[in-house]
Amino acid sequence: MLLHFSVKNFKQFKSLALDFQRVRDYAINKECLTKDGKALKTVLVYGPNASGKSNLGLALFDIAWHLFDMPALPRACRYYLNADNPERPAEFSYTFKLGGDIVRYEYAKTACTKLAAEALYVNDALVFAWDAARGLSEFPNPGKWRLAAANAGGVQASFLRHAVEGGVKKNSPMARLVKFAGRMLWVRPCDGGAPCAGFSLQADSVEQFVVDHGLVNELEGFLRRYGVADALEVRKVQDGSLRICSRHAGELPFFDTASSGVCAMAALFCCRQAFADASFIFVDDFDAFLHRKAAQDIFLLLRGLKTQAVLTTHNTSLLDHRLTRADCCFEMSGGLMSFADRTQREIRTGNNLEKLYRAGEFDDEKHCFPAAASPLL
Repeated sequence: MLLHFSVKNFKQFKSLALDFQRVRDYAINKECLTKDGKALKTVLVYGPNASGKSNLGLALFDIAWHLFDMPALPRACRYYLNADNPERPAEFSYTFKLGGDIVRYEYAKTACTKLAAEALYVNDALVFAWDAARGLSEFPNPGKWRLAAANAGGVQASFLRHAVEGGVKKNSPMARLVKFAGRMLWVRPCDGGAPCAGFSLQADSVEQFVVDHGLVNELEGFLRRYGVADALEVRKVQDGSLRICSRHAGELPFFDTASSGVCAMAALFCCRQAFADASFIFVDDFDAFLHRKAAQDIFLLLRGLKTQAVLTTHNTSLLDHRLTRADCCFEMSGGLMSFADRTQREIRTGNNLEKLYRAGEFDDEKHCFPAAASPLL
């Protein structure tokens, strides 16, 4: 699980941190926490437009770009460095609990695919560190970790990746970290096309995924639960391709006429095939265009997983103590802080979180945000 994340000098973020260990002693909705109750599991992030909710997901997911040969999302690479400090690298720090170990991985980049420094700690002990600009290269105990090289010189990609591919033990903290990163799932259901990145659908579109996997009947049943009455079938259309069509005498490709909400629900239907096997899930605007009931159902589906999930939304109806809790709801405005930390008020079970939020109880002008910890490379 991810315990702590911080980023510096990335896009609009001069400094930002998300601490999954800031758990309050609320007696409600423990399903929003990890099994041991010591970390946040299902997080909702609110915030004004352009506050950075989508970029938070890109920052969290950045670890995958240099650990795996996967194309970075175009939006992740554009204007990568903070515009106020374009000469400084972006810095990332992830702290994981992997098995019985606490693993901290820190790195710096001068561009989306240009790694400039890297360091790994296991239970606070340095495993390796290198920094190209400073000429730093540290490998305190290469034998212990079966590192194939004692110097990162000449390694253009991640040395962590280089070490894992070089034969470290499969159950080592390094191998576990790389495996975790490889199963992270980024989702944006309202985009159209392929809604996932990372551990994803392996298809160019939702429609292709449904056709290729023979899921048209399951999709029809899923949509019918939310009032979409179309009977669906796969047909060969005029151009010779296989399309999902509404069952009528004439040709009517379903996704050519479906509403934005139906397309978003279909995307989430497909992504849920990967939810249970993902190590970490980020869903941007997870309920965009969805009816309130559908949004609550999708939230409960994600809350029911063992996997950590961060969801961005504007839907205040989810601020309900029957669904979530104040330490799992965050506001992205002038910083990132949970509702529990954004007020001096004692949050009780009987409080109406939505009413408090609308009344400005958690507004950022009432608070002073601590700076995120800077990675030490």
